[in-house]
Amino acid sequence: MLHQHISPFLDYCRLAAFSVRSIQALAIRLNEFKTYMKSLRIQSVKKITYLRLIDFVADYKDPSIHVRKSRVWTLRQFYHFLTLHRYVPKNIALKLPYPKIEKTVPQFLTIDEYNRLIRHFSRKAQDILELRDLIIIMLLGILGLRTSTLIAINIEDVDLTCGLIWIREKGRRRRNLILPHSLCKIIHKYLQLQQRKKGQSTGHPNNGR
Repeated sequence: MLHQHISPFLDYCRLAAFSVRSIQALAIRLNEFKTYMKSLRIQSVKKITYLRLIDFVADYKDPSIHVRKSRVWTLRQFYHFLTLHRYVPKNIALKLPYPKIEKTVPQFLTIDEYNRLIRHFSRKAQDILELRDLIIIMLLGILGLRTSTLIAINIEDVDLTCGLIWIREKGRRRRNLILPHSLCKIIHKYLQLQQRKKGQSTGHPNNGR
């Protein structure tokens, strides 16, 4: 039965240090694969042909190009596991071609547009949330960070004394970037407001004495 191999395969991926997101994607695609094979009344992995793999990748539920790419990657990994444990004689999924995804040309703000954006957020930066928004716009524009990289930043990653910020990139890589002095001042002000807000919310044991 196909489902008997899915759980051990996912355990194998965890031991191989696959990321949580990758394992989630593998589980989703393999459940789709299991449902598709069930609709064809195919229960044994040995009876699945290369043409069935092609049909699943390209046609099952009219997938987008990104889903097709994910399915190819999943099947290649899954059949590698099956071959490794001799459940099938060879990895027939290796022949599956990856779909070509056309690269889109990114659109950039002009310097004038970005300066207008900075001026707009600077005028509004009166409280902690508005100050946070200004910092986000400056980090994205000045340092050129990805949104996912920005979201992963913690307070501990910022060293205002040295003017550095540590960021996490794809592949679990970390590197540091230099923070402009103007941005350090704004972040410092933001952190001060954060500390003041926490003091107000928690109170002080000596208050009222």
